[in-house]
Amino acid sequence: MNLIVRVRRAVVGPRRYPGDARQIIRASIKRCWNGRCLTASGGHFHQFWTRDLCFSSVALARLSESHGAAVVRSIEWAIRTWRRRDSHITTTIHYFDQPVDIFDYGVDCLPLLLAALRRLDGAAVLEAHRDWLMGEVAHYVDQVVDPGSALVRSDRMYSAHRDTMVNRCNAFGNSMVALLAKTLRELGWEIPPSLEELSREPERLLMAEFWDERGYFVDERGDTRPSGEGNIWPFWTGVVTNPSVMRAALSALESHGLTDPLPLKYESTRRPESEPPLIRFLMPDYQGATVWTSLGSMYMRLRQSLDPALAQPAIDGYREWIEREGVFWEVMDDQTRERYWSSFVTQSDEGMLWSAIFLDLLEHPDLPPPILS
Repeated sequence: MNLIVRVRRAVVGPRRYPGDARQIIRASIKRCWNGRCLTASGGHFHQFWTRDLCFSSVALARLSESHGAAVVRSIEWAIRTWRRRDSHITTTIHYFDQPVDIFDYGVDCLPLLLAALRRLDGAAVLEAHRDWLMGEVAHYVDQVVDPGSALVRSDRMYSAHRDTMVNRCNAFGNSMVALLAKTLRELGWEIPPSLEELSREPERLLMAEFWDERGYFVDERGDTRPSGEGNIWPFWTGVVTNPSVMRAALSALESHGLTDPLPLKYESTRRPESEPPLIRFLMPDYQGATVWTSLGSMYMRLRQSLDPALAQPAIDGYREWIEREGVFWEVMDDQTRERYWSSFVTQSDEGMLWSAIFLDLLEHPDLPPPILS
């Protein structure tokens, strides 16, 4: 079904909107509502995606009360669907209300979902489904957490924000485990023994295991270079809050070329050897040295909170790009500065829900970033 949608959109072209950047994004977000839930985009990802909704949740709620209510309503619909389908929390609920993990069990979905409900007016949903959610916590800990170290297990692969790549024990995943521990303590819920210590010092493992003395987070232990997501998510989750650590990490992204031509890349240069064979063939450099607007929006929001003048050129670049294209793209080709496009079928999606993060920056530049905790 999704392949048919992709082909059709490749034939008819993207949906473009008139107006300035704010008007284009507002129209894009409106298009993401399907009558039951907010979807990841108004394009070919017009399905419920747990991570996309939840990491954008605080920004959406700040844009309007109706958007905040739609987030909570969407999560409750998803929980009821998972329960009705006798499913665990999945990355996606596809067509015909079918829960599916793309491509593995999500290391981020449960932590993001609980954090989003806690930040928004989701107390009634949390209480109504508390027993089931605690069962999901037990399942998550069993699947993800090494009981000896509280790190993400290294013997399994997980779906993550960079979901077409192989993800094991990396900075992103461990940010999510720390977020879960932190959120459970803030909710006053029972904390699994393996997360008890982490819940009191959620930043400890990230700083001990992934912080490089040169002033940035590495993606995996043993790496020597910073990655885009590794230096965004510790802060976007609210696990690491030290401004000097954030300033050093963001500066490292800039000095290593991850913000050029616009923020933000996963890697400064493509590494084909890290791409699974099918992805290398069908979607080369999809999540490598291309510009991802999700990470870019988070980066600009964090950078603007520390150094507005340093953030402004990227903000202006995004605004110009959105207004030129009439759409908020998912991915930009870092060489051509155009929409990522590797084949007739494989191309950047349009009208992303996470554009709410950039719109929040335009609408509320003086507020702190809409992070998750």
